[in-house]
Amino acid sequence: LVAVLLGLLRMNITEAIGTYLSVTSTVFSEVSLENIDRDANTKRLREAIEAMLQSRKLPLDAKMNKRSLDQRCKVVLYAADSARIDHPQSFRTYSSRGSSLNPTIIDAVCATMSLPSYFQPVKIGPPRRQRSFVGGVVGANNPTQLLLKEACNIYGQDRRVAQIMSIGCGMAQPQTENSRDGPDMAKLMREMMGDCEVVANELSTWLWNVDGYLRLNVSMDMETMKTRDWSNLSGIENPTAVHLAKSEISEALGTALGHLRERIGTATLGQLSKLRLFFSTLVVEYHFLMECGL
Repeated sequence: LVAVLLGLLRMNITEAIGTYLSVTSTVFSEVSLENIDRDANTKRLREAIEAMLQSRKLPLDAKMNKRSLDQRCKVVLYAADSARIDHPQSFRTYSSRGSSLNPTIIDAVCATMSLPSYFQPVKIGPPRRQRSFVGGVVGANNPTQLLLKEACNIYGQDRRVAQIMSIGCGMAQPQTENSRDGPDMAKLMREMMGDCEVVANELSTWLWNVDGYLRLNVSMDMETMKTRDWSNLSGIENPTAVHLAKSEISEALGTALGHLRERIGTATLGQLSKLRLFFSTLVVEYHFLMECGL
């Protein structure tokens, strides 16, 4: 959703935050943990996305890859096919070899958000060939690695990268036994956070010497977060403000801003791909040696 707000609809930060809160308030204001109505939730989600497009004077049937839209920023969304939830399906705002699905913006956004616990699957495609999508891809809630591969395919291996900025959804604190009781958004968030951090840790390892990589993430107390508390943002804003005030984070942000302004990269997409391959080889060799007891 954020990628669409900023990259496709070209909202500024204030507009994006306001729209994001409007969508979440529409969808989750009436969510009941005891009796989850997936049909009602799905209807509210679609209505919220429709209102978002109408506020930008876009038709409700506007496609992701539509020439009349501002295409200065290439946007790609990833959703999980219900037939294989670990395989990402790409919805792009630009043409790409092998890409056949060009859903409406509404369907694409809903597909990325339709978690099975709360929403019905989103069906996309022509009759008799429709595919069902059920939210984020297992192992790709942090899509940074997918995006680097996508960028390499689009721009080529010689394109220099000025900055890679990865913004996390929070780092969950250790769980207690009580935190596992009953269905709650906190449990879902913990699972997503854990998924994101696995990828973030891998990236931090193989990009440790790349000057243009920055990961921003905040430790969150998920035990106090409930679905019904969607309107209380202090639990997110307060720890975020503390995190950004840290001297090392402030300095890293300043450096990243300089990279974005100067647009001078220290590494190419091809070099980043080789680093990833080298790291992956080391991991495989390490596991092989461990299994052999060497």
